[in-house]
Amino acid sequence: MPLFDSYVMADWSGGNRRRGGKKDCIWIAHGDRNATVPTITSARSRTEAEDGIRALLTIWLSARRRTLVCADFAYGYPAGFAAILSGSATGVAPWRRVWTYLGTNLQDDIGTRPGALPSNRSNRFAVAGAINAAASRLGSWGPFWCLFKPGSHACVPQARPRQPFICGGTIIHPLRITDQRAQSDTPFRLFGTGSVGSQVLTGIPRLEKLRSDPELGPHSAVWPFETGWAPSSGAWLDPEQLVLYAEIYPSVRPPLTDTILDRGQVRAMWHWARDLDLKNRLLDQFQLPGGVIAASPDDATIRSEEGWILGCP
Repeated sequence: MPLFDSYVMADWSGGNRRRGGKKDCIWIAHGDRNATVPTITSARSRTEAEDGIRALLTIWLSARRRTLVCADFAYGYPAGFAAILSGSATGVAPWRRVWTYLGTNLQDDIGTRPGALPSNRSNRFAVAGAINAAASRLGSWGPFWCLFKPGSHACVPQARPRQPFICGGTIIHPLRITDQRAQSDTPFRLFGTGSVGSQVLTGIPRLEKLRSDPELGPHSAVWPFETGWAPSSGAWLDPEQLVLYAEIYPSVRPPLTDTILDRGQVRAMWHWARDLDLKNRLLDQFQLPGGVIAASPDDATIRSEEGWILGCP
């Protein structure tokens, strides 16, 4: 029996201006399990993307339809990052510390006038600079690096800091375990071709809002942080968990032919998840990754702090 009734795949953007329907902007593929092809939308701002996803989830939740929601940015940072966040929540799992910290400190739609459309301008570089300032020795800034305007934030260097980054006794590697497997970029690089740092800084706060939404929250969970690994057989998700958030990295799947690569990627990811689910094989993708030993330090790090890319080999 399939796990899900509906699927949402989002290709995110950390850009600082309204932009839609083109490359390097937000693309979302969504549809129910019986659809021949997904519906494709391109929100011009992160606020409009969040609102659109919330609207879909609200409709499907009211119909008791379970939905898989995936976005193409890291849901966690390399081990040790949560520990260097000044003033972050205590007594919670590291991934929650990160989500709460970014949800509190990342501001979006800066300069938007009352009644106007969202500006899509964020303070992501300032947030990165504040984290660097609190975690670094003078002149040895990190772990974030590379700005759109070099030198615009004194504590964010343009060149990559010495790796691994060391803050006191905390060692932070540039990649998570799953990033090494998927050959994805470091979440600490904020700008440049192939960079993903800005997507992570602006994306996690949006997930935090959806995950804590008064209506959606009681029925939501984030994989693998809140669910653990799926069993090889038998029931897995609680019947009341009707919204499951999971990270994707479209580059691990070949895109569908499209004049816009990002659009082709979310289409491909939607078909990949839906088609596996129809074959009752999507559950396999949520199980303990090959090569990771159950209850090992790596397993604990993945489930409590770093997260995992769905479909990562």
